[in-house]
Amino acid sequence: MMKICIGNSRANAVLMEKIWRFRHQQFVERRGWQALRKSDRREIDQFDHDCAIHFSVLKNDAVIGYSRLLPTVQPHLLSSVYPQIMRGQKWPRSHDVFEWTRWAVASGDERIDGVRVSRVLMIGLMEFCRVAGITSLIGETHPKLINSLRANGWQTHLLSEPSIFENELVVPLEVIPSSAPQTLKATS
Repeated sequence: MMKICIGNSRANAVLMEKIWRFRHQQFVERRGWQALRKSDRREIDQFDHDCAIHFSVLKNDAVIGYSRLLPTVQPHLLSSVYPQIMRGQKWPRSHDVFEWTRWAVASGDERIDGVRVSRVLMIGLMEFCRVAGITSLIGETHPKLINSLRANGWQTHLLSEPSIFENELVVPLEVIPSSAPQTLKATS
């Protein structure tokens, strides 16, 4: 099941606690982003505000996939944390453009009804964008993930050349959701 939460409201407190802990496990423990380490084992940043949109994929009441969208008309990661990866180029900024951040799945092999959790999350985000009137997303990722985005129906456009940021290859890009509905099919 996919759940969508806007902001960090009391109504979603139990789910958000699971999300903070999942993010800590994925980004601090698994990926080694030590700057995010906190003693309470929760990964929360200044962008987890009332306008952040949180997507979680749950299985047996546990978070197994997560991503977040941030409005580009407010401070976001690309504008506030690492604008240098744009190499002086401008990025899209509009009420219908959001930044896609904190993408993670518990395991690349995890499936729901035969469909990879990563695909459930990508297609769920795409369908949300289409319904919510979000025309594109910007983000920063490793170049190897571009093929996965394309395979799942996203149009991709590089915003600048790849850069090395904190010892990782990263490319800023804009992704546009397909205009046609995507289907969730079981994969081998």
